[in-house]
Amino acid sequence: MNRTQPIVSPKIDCSDLIRPGVAEPGGAVAAEATGGAPVVSGRFRELQLRPDLSLYAADVRDELDLEVNDVLQPGLLLVLPLNGEADVSYGGRRFQLGGRGGSGGREGLILGLTRREQFIRRLRPGARRRVVSLALGQRWLADHEDVLAGHPGLARLRGTHLAVQQWRLSARLQALAGSLFELFGSTAPLMNLSLESRCLDIAAEALAALSSVDTRESSGLRPRERRRLAEFRAFLDSGEGDGWSMQALADRIGMSPSTLQRYFRQYTGSSVFAYQRRRLLEEARRVLERDGVSVGEAAHIAGYTNAANFATAFRRQFGVAPSELLLRSRPGFA
Repeated sequence: MNRTQPIVSPKIDCSDLIRPGVAEPGGAVAAEATGGAPVVSGRFRELQLRPDLSLYAADVRDELDLEVNDVLQPGLLLVLPLNGEADVSYGGRRFQLGGRGGSGGREGLILGLTRREQFIRRLRPGARRRVVSLALGQRWLADHEDVLAGHPGLARLRGTHLAVQQWRLSARLQALAGSLFELFGSTAPLMNLSLESRCLDIAAEALAALSSVDTRESSGLRPRERRRLAEFRAFLDSGEGDGWSMQALADRIGMSPSTLQRYFRQYTGSSVFAYQRRRLLEEARRVLERDGVSVGEAAHIAGYTNAANFATAFRRQFGVAPSELLLRSRPGFA
């Protein structure tokens, strides 16, 4: 029996795009696929301003029906849609950025990533968008821990993979983000320093706007404690502590097991082992979706010796069985 196949947009990795001039004053005027077809046209810049502090700003028009794939690094991602709309996915979460909230204002997004994650941008011919994104990596966040301690609502975002907070963009924040495009045409020697200063202003304004986020999870922690916990969480995210006992983990950070559990729950809203279990399940989900490994292999990656127990924990975490997720990842699945 013949079945109608869905129309699927072609896909391309961001690294396969040709983007001459993207880091030069003024930015690129077009991005092309390797075959020479224009993908987007307009101005866009991608700059690494500091280690673990990067800027992406685009004022572009889509030229192709295409999915562009990239990989995001751990940290915080601030996305400020200034005009138009963007259809994007972070991991398994899909957003229509640039829509207006109930009060009529444009909405920004801040995304927490505890590990590397797939990013997809879906292009539509003729669609226009003006957007600024700041990626604040884990090293940058650790270096600014004293300042970030004043925003305890960030604990959930920094401690939960793919945690999201959206809020209405203030007129000042939109003006700050829009002013970046004016700086791009400058050839002044200190242009990058000016851009970095403006980006820090944007980050500070955005974080201040999130002050309404529930702060109960991290109340009572001093800056030094938060710094130590940030370093400990980075250690967990590296995978080096997988399989360690609670006593060994507590010795690693220089606390008693009970103190570590109490502080870590305040900092992330989760116990140490629950955080580890969720992180390993997320890794298992990633290899199921991208690499097509067997359910048994994914269970081993997540630290489970029993595939049935793994399937139960996986479904509880993601609302879908690992076997179903594996089926979806195979070519031809409709």
